[in-house]
This record gives sequence, structure tokens and C-alpha cells, in this order.
Amino acid sequence: MDKGYSRRLKLNSAIVKNKYWVLPVDDVGHENYEPVGRGLPSSPSCGQHRGIVVCKNIEGHKGVSVGGRDCTGKVVVRHKHMWCHKSSCPVCFIRGWSVRGARNITGRVDEGVRRDFGVVEHVMVSVAVADRGLPEEVLRKKARSALKARGIFGGCMIFHGYRMDRNRGVLVWSPHYHCLGFVLDGYSRCRNCPRKSNCDPNCDGFDSRAWKLFNEDGYYVKVFAERETVFGTAFYQLNHATIRLGVRRFHAVTWFGACGNRKYSAPKVLSVDVCPACEEEMVRSVYVGKRPFVKSVAHPDYESVSLRDEFGEDGEPNFVDYVPSSAGCRVTRGDYFHFPVEK
Repeated sequence: MDKGYSRRLKLNSAIVKNKYWVLPVDDVGHENYEPVGRGLPSSPSCGQHRGIVVCKNIEGHKGVSVGGRDCTGKVVVRHKHMWCHKSSCPVCFIRGWSVRGARNITGRVDEGVRRDFGVVEHVMVSVAVADRGLPEEVLRKKARSALKARGIFGGCMIFHGYRMDRNRGVLVWSPHYHCLGFVLDGYSRCRNCPRKSNCDPNCDGFDSRAWKLFNEDGYYVKVFAERETVFGTAFYQLNHATIRLGVRRFHAVTWFGACGNRKYSAPKVLSVDVCPACEEEMVRSVYVGKRPFVKSVAHPDYESVSLRDEFGEDGEPNFVDYVPSSAGCRVTRGDYFHFPVEK
């Protein structure tokens, strides 16, 4: 493990869930780059608990599983925290920076769909071996040109400087970009082609073009399987992206082509807490039950989403709707923030 692992684990127990967040970096020659989430917290407020939202749609939870847990007869509870939205913060890079970035990407590519750009595809472009030592700004331009030459006419690029070396158990320098964008004339022709792994040299489809150009420029471009959601793909790619140190405004995500920043203004995507079991909107609430919650993201038993009984052993409800104290509610702001907590 890298020397900062213990420090990061004390701040955010979630990093054990992904090998990429745990493995040390073999950064010899590339010390000015690092994976997101390996810096210092930007504020003592990072990750502080600020309340809960719940879904009491018991009927809609019947027979549904979330994270392998049966939601039947349960209230779904989601914790809310304060996030700084900085990519380097070990506390906030997962649920703060990555979530907000994925939301912004979703809004922008959805606008492209509305403009009839086609279907959003998940594409990867790997930098040619001969170019791996070039500065990132040069790599980005060359990768963007490689995408354009193959028919990717618009989208975003997310920088990844490292890949896992599973034999050595480290992250090694291997720059590539993940792209959420649009393919000229679509990709369904190649996706459904019976010669998927053996392109006809006379075909002018995407995969055939990509292979021919790879033999010329060394940039490997691949379109992945159909996505489940744009948000989910963007979130995953962001939470293990790479940033450059010492640059105040380094952008891990950049836009190009028909989706460029000067082409159109994407609508702002509002943050709505949706129940993972029934997809209904969750409601801000106050916990008044007796069984304590773990609300610290540093605690090994912390769960961002948990299942609870609607009523306690005494028959009283465990959750009541939150009403601001200014409206005359007896539940004060202090009560809202300080329900029983395990330590």
C-alpha cells in the first residue's frame, strides 16, 4: 500500500471497495500526476453529516433488492453530507466531485441527443506507445485528433494516466482517455456485425476504420458495450481519473467537437434524491428512533444507503418529515443534526 493509504482510510472507509483507490502508484518520471482522491482534505467540514432523506414507499419496495439486500417492508434511508467538490480530496472525490461531474456530463450529452447527434457511446482512446512521454496537453490534442479521424464528432474526454499492473500490484503509467460522445452514422452496424473480431478490410464501418488508422498512428480506439446509464458510466470513469499536480485549474474533463463549450449551453441538471428501490423522490426527514445510525464516512460500518423499519418496537414511527424551525416546528436544527450515532 502507498504511504498515504492509512491516512486516507481514516478519512474515508469507502476506498477499500475499489482496488484502484488502494493500490500504490509507480510514478517514476510522472510524479506530477496522481489519481484523484490522493491529496489532503480541503476543509474540516469535508464529509460532515448534514441529515437524511428517506423513502417510505413500502409497497414499492416489495421484492426489490438494493446492494444485495431485500427492501421488502423496509424504509430506504440515504445520508447527506457536506462535500467540497475537489478532485484531490480523499473524503469528497467519490460522492462529491465525481457525482457532480457525472451530473454535468449527463446534462451536456443529453442536450446533444436532443439535437439529434445520435446515441451516446462509451469510447476509449489509448495513447500510442511512442507518445506516452509527451505532456498531457499534447496527448489530449493527439487523442482528440484520433477520435475525430475515426468519426467521433463530439463529446467529453476524461483523462486516465494509469492502469493496473495486476502482477505487480501497482498502478503504472499508461495514458488513455475515456470518452462519452457521438459516433458519425452510429455504431450499431459494427456492434451487431457477425465479423466483430475479424473486420472485412473493404468495410467502411467504425471498427474497420479504427483498425486501419491504428496501424498508421498507433492510437487504439475502442467502443464499449451499450451503457446502462450515462451517469453511471461517467461517475465510474471520474472516480478513478488522473489529475496534474501544481496546476490550479487542470481539467480532468474536457469537451470537444459538436459538444464543445462554445457550441451550446447545456441545461443545469438539478440534484434530486431518487430511491434506489422504487425510483420515487426521497423526502428530507428526521430520525427519532432509538437504534443509532453510523453517519461518519470514516467508520468501517458506514453505509450511504441503509434499510430501516418504519416503526420502532414501541409502535412509534422512526422517521418524521423535516420541517424548518422557522416554520414553528418543534424539531430544532440541533435535533436534526444530532440524532443518536454509533462511534
